[in-house]
Amino acid sequence: MPDLHDFLLYCTNMDFILSKISERVRQHKLLTAIYASNIFLSFHYYFIIYVNSSFLSQFFTASQVSTFYIIASLLNLVLLLNISKILNKIGNYKIIRYSIIIEGLAILGLTLTNTAFLVGFYFVIHQVIVPIILFSLDVFLESESTDEGKTGGIRGIYLTLANTTLVIAPSIVGLILLNNQYHRVYAFSLIFLLPLYFCIRKYFKHYVDAPISHIKVRETIRTYLAIPNLSRVFVTHLALQLFFAFMIIYTPVYLSKYIGFSWGEIGIMFTIMLLPFALFELPIGKLADKKYGEKEILTVGLVIMGLSTLVMSFVFVKSFLLWTVLLFITRTGASFVEITSDSFFFKQVNTTNTDEISIYRTTRPLAFIIAPLIATLALQFVPYHYIFLIVGIIVILATHWSLGLKDTR
Repeated sequence: MPDLHDFLLYCTNMDFILSKISERVRQHKLLTAIYASNIFLSFHYYFIIYVNSSFLSQFFTASQVSTFYIIASLLNLVLLLNISKILNKIGNYKIIRYSIIIEGLAILGLTLTNTAFLVGFYFVIHQVIVPIILFSLDVFLESESTDEGKTGGIRGIYLTLANTTLVIAPSIVGLILLNNQYHRVYAFSLIFLLPLYFCIRKYFKHYVDAPISHIKVRETIRTYLAIPNLSRVFVTHLALQLFFAFMIIYTPVYLSKYIGFSWGEIGIMFTIMLLPFALFELPIGKLADKKYGEKEILTVGLVIMGLSTLVMSFVFVKSFLLWTVLLFITRTGASFVEITSDSFFFKQVNTTNTDEISIYRTTRPLAFIIAPLIATLALQFVPYHYIFLIVGIIVILATHWSLGLKDTR
């Protein structure tokens, strides 16, 4: 018959086991809520991401459109560089709630207004706010991704869910966007902010921010420079974001205006083009965790992405099949780079490294500053299609930094 000591030990063990089970259930609920929030935000964002430049071109010249992207990205850059101070003052939960509300008002404005000044104003707000919401979701996800051995898998699920919406969105836009009635697209995207807001309010109302030791921007940059893995993955991720920026701003215009595809054709083409993000990122994330590590896959992805983008500069025929295959290959490489660069970076940091995360996330606004500047300058001297030659060269050069990574396996 067990004595009192054994009984107490048994009870203690049971309490420990039950607490672990409770913690796993809580974590599962929060991860599910983060994944759902990511889906809602992605549907909202990806319905309008490829039509923004075409919509703005109804009111502004090409150089003015580029200017709006640059202004918005500069503002977003300032916010991201100071995000730790904001987190310390009001917390991540309030940041994301307020940002969703502001984003909703901006998209409502784009849905209703036909005044050039207001269109530009609301667009800038939209471009500034979405990365802040993405950053907040990153903080939530990082707080629930404490096991480095599962980081790639968790990030893979996160990105795959988002990129599944990216695949679906263009075809739906092709059906909605008739006779350049862009307000329909913006109105449809606005709907998804409602479930996003209520999901955040329900599951993260009592979220407790991790203690944050604020690091000044200069010190954070020194940290990046002092840790080769951080600086190298930053450069490779910047190359990826430059690729995205060029493609988002200039590919829809090129395919419609210069090659001659209709928006219905472009919608289907983009849906097929974006399939690699939904198909490959989850298995690639798991392979990086368990077998190969990120370095090799990241480098292969850069080579595929760079070479296929170079080819785009020399294809002038209006062939739906040829362009679809070519674009599909570019995104196959990009999907490899996206999941492995994210997985590698987040294995180097934790939820308290908000400054390092914010610097990493500045790659997107930096790309939307650099890409329009390069394109505007280049188009003064070379034809439009050589933009893709420039992008391809930039991406291939980034392999110098990816090959220098010290792999996680």
